[in-house]
Amino acid sequence: MQLVRLILTISYLKRYLLVHYSEIGLKGSNLQYFVDRLHKRLKFVLEKALRKTFVVKHCLKRFLIELPGDFTNSALDELTYIDVLSKVFGIENFSFVFGGSIDLAVLAEQIHANLPDFSKCMNFCVRAKRSQILPYKSIDAERDLGARLIDFGLKLPVRLDDPDLRISVEFFNDTAYFSFKKYSGPGGLPANTGGKLISLVSGGFDSPVAAYRMMKRGARIIFVHFHAYPYTDMTEINNVKELVKKLSAYQFDTKLYLIPFGKVQKEISTNLDVPAKIRIILYRRMMIRIAEKIAHDEKAKGLVTGDNFGQVASQTSENIFAIDQASSIVVYRPLISFDKAEIIVQADVIGTHEISKMPCKDTCTMFAPKIPEIRANLRDILEVEKNLPISKFVDDSLSAAEIINFEA
Repeated sequence: MQLVRLILTISYLKRYLLVHYSEIGLKGSNLQYFVDRLHKRLKFVLEKALRKTFVVKHCLKRFLIELPGDFTNSALDELTYIDVLSKVFGIENFSFVFGGSIDLAVLAEQIHANLPDFSKCMNFCVRAKRSQILPYKSIDAERDLGARLIDFGLKLPVRLDDPDLRISVEFFNDTAYFSFKKYSGPGGLPANTGGKLISLVSGGFDSPVAAYRMMKRGARIIFVHFHAYPYTDMTEINNVKELVKKLSAYQFDTKLYLIPFGKVQKEISTNLDVPAKIRIILYRRMMIRIAEKIAHDEKAKGLVTGDNFGQVASQTSENIFAIDQASSIVVYRPLISFDKAEIIVQADVIGTHEISKMPCKDTCTMFAPKIPEIRANLRDILEVEKNLPISKFVDDSLSAAEIINFEA
């Protein structure tokens, strides 16, 4: 009978997702707000992706989510969950765990019975976090379980630093939750906990990554794309739609404004009173003004751009200063000190790289001068703008805007 009970204990262990959050745990009096938002996000994305009901429990600074009965230990089954959780900001790491016994003798049997293929492993270790009410310490549990596993046939040497096989055990709620692999989450703060921002987005590498990094800090991003159609084809517009669709997976419902800007560029470029070399500065200042008007309508508190210090003519210190003067709200530039290589690596990680590398005509290069100004004088810019119908440019652009909504 004892053997039968042991077999049943080993064979029918419940499976869970164990989710640890990152800097949320450092919050003070508003901790519960962030925990609640992450709780809501976890439940929403899992139920949407898996079409099942999930109970998400917050236990001792971690989330415990029981997996459905048809969950298998296959890599294919896990991939769906990994894809979902890798897009949930606030998660530090997560594991697929078994719910085992707090009796170390039984637990060792349970771990041994569920070990993955370790034929290519050269070493292992056991790492444990115990509940304070248990009669043994974490290090004692690690030694006991490791010794028992070796007795059961796990003939591998112990290596505490970066082992090939790491067996993690967390004791809480009268259960030992054990796993064999830990997956990294994206970190940051839960989606939509930091207020709204307007992100200027193009089809290139920089601006989608900039938007992502602000989303990671909890900002709800509303996207604005300035296009030159019909002076260009639809390629950039279509690429931007795909980029925003990809990024919308990291937050709740997403809105994209498509602003026809080619007519404004043409009017500025054909105005004989406008020196050719400052056209790009004027284009950028107009974009900022239009985006600021959208921010006002959307009750957003700032703008986001993909500017990178010194990368192109419009991103010198003098030109950034001249462009920013057109805005009365803050302009965030999360990539300001990044190397291009760093931006491209980030684009690959978040899934925008393949879209951004596709060739298309950039709006900012339309009607651009051969030799642009790299050290704009703000006084000269303001003097030229006195003769431009600034308000009309803003109103006409917004009246012709198209708004597209993307579901999370």
